[in-house]
Amino acid sequence: MRIGLLLAAAVALATAASLEGVPTDSRLYDDFDLLKTSGLIHSMPATSKPWTRGECVQLVQEALASAEVARPAPAQRAALKRLEYEFGSELPALPARRPAISIPIPDLGDAQARCDLFSRATATRDQQRLSLGAVLNNRGSRDFAFYERFELTAYRPEILEETLPSDSSGRHAPGMRGLVWRNLATLETDPAYLAFRLPMAVRLELGRDRFVWGPGCTGSVMLDDTAPGLDHVQLCASYRNFKFLSFTSYLSRWNTKPRFLSAQRLEVSLFNRVTLGGAMMAVASWDELQPTQLGGLINPLIPIYLTVSNDGHGENLLVGLDAVVYLPRTKVYGQFFMDNYEFNELLNAPNAVGLQGGAYWAPNLPVEARLEYTRITAFTYYHRIHSLMYENFLATMGHPLGPDADQLFATVNVTPNGWFKVNVGADYTRRGFHNRGDYLRKSFKVPQDQLYLRQHNEFPTRGWDTLSGVAIEEVDKTLRFAPGVEIRALRDLFVSLSIGLWHSQNYQGTIGLDKNGVDLAFKVEYRY
Repeated sequence: MRIGLLLAAAVALATAASLEGVPTDSRLYDDFDLLKTSGLIHSMPATSKPWTRGECVQLVQEALASAEVARPAPAQRAALKRLEYEFGSELPALPARRPAISIPIPDLGDAQARCDLFSRATATRDQQRLSLGAVLNNRGSRDFAFYERFELTAYRPEILEETLPSDSSGRHAPGMRGLVWRNLATLETDPAYLAFRLPMAVRLELGRDRFVWGPGCTGSVMLDDTAPGLDHVQLCASYRNFKFLSFTSYLSRWNTKPRFLSAQRLEVSLFNRVTLGGAMMAVASWDELQPTQLGGLINPLIPIYLTVSNDGHGENLLVGLDAVVYLPRTKVYGQFFMDNYEFNELLNAPNAVGLQGGAYWAPNLPVEARLEYTRITAFTYYHRIHSLMYENFLATMGHPLGPDADQLFATVNVTPNGWFKVNVGADYTRRGFHNRGDYLRKSFKVPQDQLYLRQHNEFPTRGWDTLSGVAIEEVDKTLRFAPGVEIRALRDLFVSLSIGLWHSQNYQGTIGLDKNGVDLAFKVEYRY
């Protein structure tokens, strides 16, 4: 009876909770994944991110109810305490994180305008970064959400403008929209959006945000948050076991051509065990000669398939499918992404697909483990028509591996108590000829470039000498072993340290060069 009352309260709180989204890079998603897989959460979490705080509150309430009758292990207890603290302001009688500044909003009950501060620092052997930031938002309103995050980041050593690659829209610091100020620092606003609750459980969002579609630990082959946040208009409708998403986003230009991404996704959950997802995306560019393509792809209410099938396929159509199955203490998942697939014998361009499969084991013990394999064929994300490539500001909108690569990833985590975790990770990564370099090498070109014939039937691909006709073994293969620790002695402070030991064959594509190395990575986050 008590569990039923708690779950009923969860639904009421989620209905009244904030429309604000939890950023896609938040570690809270790992906590929810642990609690769901270990059986403390019974609802099916969405396989698309970000989630709203209202959705998260409902999941936290379920976990609290289950923890009263179960005996969670240290890892589960620690995850639940972190979630209680983060969402305590939306849960009754729980301690909560308080912002640096909060101002009541008149005539709106408990609504507040808030300002919170955060800081991040990362250090590797090659680069050190320190950032200071502020989040401006509102809480307590069920019909409207405002969110804006500013982050000032300083770099050492300097990022020199003349060393940065460029595309047709200019130069960009890695993973960013613009250049580094005086080669020393950047100021970013990402994400920044307004969200409104509409009738029939529909959410409207206007602004800049990052999205991840589909399951995956190392990234999503379908839509990932690798690239800078997307400036977009989005509609999201959720009802019981169904979720529908549709957005249109403006991308970086290609010469004088504006470009945009139009995307739609449907998720269906069955039996509280299975979630199936499907998505269609299209990257399009237009000019004064192609006005008819614009309307249907910008309108989020018109299915992409109907638009593309009636305009001569003048844009890059992408299709993705994914599934998650929860077994006792185990999560099994997979994704399939099609960038280009010729269902005939013409093969005007080679098939370009991404595949990912994985399993996550989270028993009621201090141990959890994950195994994941990702494979992305050559020319995925990079279209033969460059203005239609699946990228934004030189960064792919799919998996961070990029095309012509695969990776086997495994990790085991041990949590002896709530503030300390030991993790041991390893991966084996292969990168082919079309994985390195700029978009000219990564995209398809007919029939050959000036240096190499292109052998498309291999994976990973190799360069071919045009004089001798012999394949050049340019595939680099790297095996990495990375033990590390995470310390969360304070609620608002997160510290991690990892040591990566690696061996690479044909290092960065240099034929015959084998190299060993040690990578050190240190990260500190405060109130992030």
